[in-house]
Amino acid sequence: MTADRLRAIIRGWRAIALLAFAGPSLATPAAAGAAGQPPQRLVLAIDGVPYDLFAELQREGHFAAFRPAARMVAPFPSLSDVSFAAIGGSAPPAGYQVMRFDPDRNKVVGNTLFSLSSKAHPNIPADSSEHNSWHRMIGYVAAYHVATYDLHRIGAELLASQKPTFVAYLEQSDAVMHVEGRAGGTRLLLELDRFLQQLQTEVRARSGRGLMVDIVSDHGSTMQRGRNVAIESELRRCGNERRSRIDNDRQVAFSYAGIIGAVAITARPAQVDPVAACLAPVDGVDLVAVDHGDHVLVLAGADAAEVRLAPGPEEAYLYRALHGDPLGLAAGRTGERRLVERELFRATIDAPRPDPLRRLWRAFHGAVEQPTPILVSLADGREAGNETVRALAQLRGRAGTHGSMTRLASLGVIASNWRNVDDVDAWQAHWRLFGPETDLAARAHARAWPAAATGKITAP
Repeated sequence: MTADRLRAIIRGWRAIALLAFAGPSLATPAAAGAAGQPPQRLVLAIDGVPYDLFAELQREGHFAAFRPAARMVAPFPSLSDVSFAAIGGSAPPAGYQVMRFDPDRNKVVGNTLFSLSSKAHPNIPADSSEHNSWHRMIGYVAAYHVATYDLHRIGAELLASQKPTFVAYLEQSDAVMHVEGRAGGTRLLLELDRFLQQLQTEVRARSGRGLMVDIVSDHGSTMQRGRNVAIESELRRCGNERRSRIDNDRQVAFSYAGIIGAVAITARPAQVDPVAACLAPVDGVDLVAVDHGDHVLVLAGADAAEVRLAPGPEEAYLYRALHGDPLGLAAGRTGERRLVERELFRATIDAPRPDPLRRLWRAFHGAVEQPTPILVSLADGREAGNETVRALAQLRGRAGTHGSMTRLASLGVIASNWRNVDDVDAWQAHWRLFGPETDLAARAHARAWPAAATGKITAP
């Protein structure tokens, strides 16, 4: 099939999407006829919106009803399944993505159409509607229009609900960031700001009070078109062969679920270190992390270090530079350095790799049920993906990705219109959004109505 033919097909699907996903009004029949009071609080999970973009719009005067936004640091890899499982307080997913290598079955699994549906992904437990695979595919053809349609449907569903707290998940914001980048993300966030103001007006008209709103995103975005890192070709150069199953020492397995900034690779135990060493110096590779059980080996170019969990009741990590200083944490010292997590989190929140030690450790110890032995993080502006998806992306457009340990890919956002929020990681975000202290605080604020006309909730 020619490129012109593919472009024509994409234009056709986009036209269908624009007709099918014309934005609904908040006052749908279901919403308008709902009895009782609308929810007091909305927790809105928006997929893939970076902190920098949201904070920039706040500085320009948008989202004026919200307190200053804070950073939400994604796990590593900075992918939705891992991050939203932590934010939502769910059990860790089986792997970093639905499409993955299953060591028990010795094969790559999840490469079906169903894997694109919302039901296949362990996202945040939400009260809003789930979507099927076709919805997601059309969402990449007409990303902004599908995202705004979904956003307004969330509003209608909230107004029809009588739950005190309504949890909603906007998946298509991630498609907007992938396809349209900064410009598309800005456009969508401006629409989100208008939508939330409209929703505040509607809730106040129905109940005489405002709506508490908490926003959280699961990771960031590079917001730039990436060049491919030929992982498979580099492995062949080192004598390895990519397969969907592993039957000998030279075979490795990994999946390309879309176009992302991290690759999870499985090899036989004796080959794990050679495979990692093969990829570490490759142009476009940020770092390679290797699971050694009691420690994580970190390779970046010719530099190497080890990360261990420090004993004791306080969360801390032991960092030992072996060659060079791949994470920049040795501070010129030789030997092992003990770093307290709460201090390191604050010190590295805006570093090239935020909160590196906890994220590297948990990537292999708790973030997923079946971690791979090798994780590759790619530099900003570089990405990996299968040839078919990359070819389609060239035709539709491509403007950003995530998955890596880098700051742009890792920093999502958390913001609130009724309380101050601090920088958090995904596990801390769960307690900040759904913990008992937040529940008590929300109940107290609910007694402080009526709210100011701006929608900014003041303390009781």
